[in-house]
Amino acid sequence: MSILPGGPRRPHDPLPRPALPARSSRPWLLIGPVIGLCLLTGCGEKKIDAKLDSIAQELFSPRRTPEQYMIVAVSAEDADIRRDAITRIARADHHKKEWAIKGFMAIACLESDAQTRCVAIRALARTGDPRAAETVLKLLNYRDHPAEEVYPPSELVRWDAAVALADLLAAGQVPEEQMELARTTCIQRLRYDTDRHARIAAARGLGSFPDAEVIATLIAALRDDDFAVVHQCEESLVRLTGVTHSTDVAAWEAWQEGNAEQLFAQAGTVPEQRRPPYNNSVEKMAYETRDVVEWLWPGPAK
Repeated sequence: MSILPGGPRRPHDPLPRPALPARSSRPWLLIGPVIGLCLLTGCGEKKIDAKLDSIAQELFSPRRTPEQYMIVAVSAEDADIRRDAITRIARADHHKKEWAIKGFMAIACLESDAQTRCVAIRALARTGDPRAAETVLKLLNYRDHPAEEVYPPSELVRWDAAVALADLLAAGQVPEEQMELARTTCIQRLRYDTDRHARIAAARGLGSFPDAEVIATLIAALRDDDFAVVHQCEESLVRLTGVTHSTDVAAWEAWQEGNAEQLFAQAGTVPEQRRPPYNNSVEKMAYETRDVVEWLWPGPAK
């Protein structure tokens, strides 16, 4: 679905095209090997025609600029073409340009194809721009916005948006004025999202908030049916408190009650049970080598 007003438009470029790189003067040399390969692998006539057509398009079609790809990304009828165009922009050096950021925001919010939206969300998060946090928060709280501003996200889109939010929080790239909304959003996603991946990402995001309500939410989520969610809740609890109870809900609840006034007294420390049995890279290499040797030649049972 095109997101340009007035429906789909044919891609065009109002700017002068840059000089195209020189192409081979003898592209027909590729045709013979392709036909031979297709015949050897049992390709039918239709498949050979399709191969030749794709090669011809690659060889003779003009190269587009990143700006032209953005026009394709918001106007092409075919979702695969839109996704390919936005992927090319995301991989280019231009992805932090103002026009690219605005395009990513529009596609993340209004595109109907889930995978195309996900590419835009990931590209936007990579920019580190303050508007990235604003956009993913809008996606995760889409019910608070008019439908013409945010197309309802699928589970796949919510997953990528929650991951982007957790990454932005970990990198300190969420503006201060949006931190409270980010906190409540992660709490709501962890409690109520039906997608396990979104809940995992929300639990990871909560690891950035040393807050009593966050601790209570993470402890309650240790009862989640999905152990991957439970594991991430434990990881965030360890990060916030410097304590571990190995996903034991009762132990965490008892600890919370007994330490209500000093929940974060040990924050930043690594619990004894989680400290590695080595102190440097040389000891780590010796430890892992010994592990491999014992696995290959276990010796007599103890």
